[in-house]
Amino acid sequence: MKQAMGSFLLAIGCAAITPYSAKATDFTLSDSAIMSLDYNMSNFFVPPPTASIVSKQDIPGTGVQFTIHFNSTNYPDYFCLQVSDKDYGAGTLAGIDVSGYSNYSLKFTLVSVDGSTSGSGGLDVGAVIGGGTYAYQAQIIGLNGFFPSAAVSSTPTSYALPTISRIGFIAYLWQYGGWSDAPHDITLLVEPADGAVQIPEPAPCSLLTLGVLALLGIRRFHRHP
Repeated sequence: MKQAMGSFLLAIGCAAITPYSAKATDFTLSDSAIMSLDYNMSNFFVPPPTASIVSKQDIPGTGVQFTIHFNSTNYPDYFCLQVSDKDYGAGTLAGIDVSGYSNYSLKFTLVSVDGSTSGSGGLDVGAVIGGGTYAYQAQIIGLNGFFPSAAVSSTPTSYALPTISRIGFIAYLWQYGGWSDAPHDITLLVEPADGAVQIPEPAPCSLLTLGVLALLGIRRFHRHP
């Protein structure tokens, strides 16, 4: 079953509940880059899952809040794989050279499940990166007190060298997490990891102002098998 998802890292157990501090040699995505994740790669599954991004919002502060609808807890409906891909969608982040970084990191916070901020099963999340294949370090978060509500996933960039063909995140209902059989709506906050270099790097306000005055300048970046 999981073989259908390409190569990946599973760091559940202790890694799933141990705090992780991103280092300067790691990179993460800025809010604008997270917003640019526009392709539901779950469509590659056979049969394709019914999970979908209902909404995404760049909230005040840092991070983008996603509402994900999982139509069922049956395979493969409980998977959601949202990426920027070189062959599908706008491909905004495809082609970035990440050879100078060790890991790709994102922070995930489970905000609510079916409108409730308590209870639920475990949600597997991970920072997905790839070239010919893709990988992610799985972390389990939850609202039931057993799992932390937030965690950082950090995946080695070696899976994407020399340049990214796809990048984003995965979220799925952990099979052994105690989910009921009903459909579920998950609110998930995806943020840049603290201490990691943001790509694209946020422009200082002064530069943005100059850009506007200079007749509206622009920006941004590039990424599948």
